[in-house]
Amino acid sequence: MTKRPFAAFDIDGTIFRWQLYHELFDAFVEEGLVAPAAAKSVLEAREAWRERRADYESYEMTLVRAMTASIVGVEVDRFNNIADSILKAKGHHIYRYTLDLLKDLKSKGYAIVAISGSYQQLVDRFASLHDIDIAVGREHVIENGRLTEQSSEIFGRKDEVLRDIASRYDLEWSGSYAIGDSGGDIKMLEIVDNPIAFNPDERLKAKALEEGWTIVIERKSIAYTLKRGTDGTYVLA
Repeated sequence: MTKRPFAAFDIDGTIFRWQLYHELFDAFVEEGLVAPAAAKSVLEAREAWRERRADYESYEMTLVRAMTASIVGVEVDRFNNIADSILKAKGHHIYRYTLDLLKDLKSKGYAIVAISGSYQQLVDRFASLHDIDIAVGREHVIENGRLTEQSSEIFGRKDEVLRDIASRYDLEWSGSYAIGDSGGDIKMLEIVDNPIAFNPDERLKAKALEEGWTIVIERKSIAYTLKRGTDGTYVLA
């Protein structure tokens, strides 16, 4: 049997126009699942980032700390209901370029893989909504119907996760793609034939320029593809 080539996508900020993880925080706040002091610190950090008084990483780490504490002990059924509500309301808030690329590669026989630092319950639902074949997110151990603090880790390990997926599903590396938007996606992009930096942050942009990777910028409904020419400069493709 011929192996299927694959395309690996980050979700948050790459297909989805915002962050599933951050949507979950907002839903948890509405449900009263985040301690008021923790919620206040996250919202203040978010506003500081939006006003360019702090960097995104500082805001995100504040959010991660709050969610790590808040999710422990939450009933699985309640968590699943929240995940359903998020995807029902916002699951189609997507970037056009990446979803079109996903559909095009799938029509050519590619296996579509999604690797995300967001929770598995959100990732599974997003994958089902957009016809993604294989989806891996952060997964918490469940005991007595509740989420525990024990969980798998995705951040900083996307290359390992992708290698494991390719091996487990017997996928073909030749012609492979990976698409991401942040420095956390670099390791995943480094190991494929066709890396694409999509709306990259500063760290990913610097790496993409250094390596000569394709860069795509989407604004409103228009995507601009930049590729390195023979003279080493980037040109619109």
